[in-house]
Amino acid sequence: MFFAGCDVGAISAKVVILEEDTLLVQETMAYKMLPREAAIEVMEKALANAGLSLEQLDGCVACGFGRKVVPYANGDVPEIMSLSKGVRWAHSGVKTVIDAGGQKIRAFNIGENGKVSDSATNEKCASGTGRFIEVMARALDLSLDSASALASEATDPVSITSQCGVFAESEMITHVNDGRKRADIVAGLCRSVATRIASLVRSIRLEEEVALVGGVARNTGVVDYTAKELGVRFAELGIDPQALGALGAALVARERRDGAASRVG
Repeated sequence: MFFAGCDVGAISAKVVILEEDTLLVQETMAYKMLPREAAIEVMEKALANAGLSLEQLDGCVACGFGRKVVPYANGDVPEIMSLSKGVRWAHSGVKTVIDAGGQKIRAFNIGENGKVSDSATNEKCASGTGRFIEVMARALDLSLDSASALASEATDPVSITSQCGVFAESEMITHVNDGRKRADIVAGLCRSVATRIASLVRSIRLEEEVALVGGVARNTGVVDYTAKELGVRFAELGIDPQALGALGAALVARERRDGAASRVG
């Protein structure tokens, strides 16, 4: 039996397809507008890679910012629940989850029963999010991937202190005009983002193992600086850090199918 989860975030759409308890396919796609169309396109890509048709899925659950517009889903689930399930499936020892996504940062703990015990979210400002990094990279005429790689070449990271994206961009331009190397500017940006993430995480009880997920977790510079800020080593999950929500949604789809079958039986 095949089960799918679709996570439509603010700047990317993700699909995971499970064959029972085996991860068959994970697909991630950035998008600019129209989350419904993004959900359709990313599912089409995932199904093609799996050699399946939509009709062969035994259940699909959606999560994320655009979960209500996924046309093929037969249910949805809050993102924090899907993340919790996905992370525990990937690494059962994780206790604290840091989710740094496109438009918000969230941190929560997972209790022994698998339920979220406490959480904190920053949704009021894009500083420290994937969108923030994307805008800053564009200001330096860099792609997200090249910006992530460039941070490792820094020898003297600059200081970026502004909390606001507009002022942070102005600081970066000042550093460019002062002749600072782009690698040092990017490293300063990564360190600034890490500081904001760590500040939010400290508002809850930090318990190891700790996992960093979401699109920002693909930026190695931010990952390294955040680990140093918190004094932890992040758990290895063995899956695209952006796909954990979609994975959890697929697990919920399987649970709901199993629950329905047991009631019928």
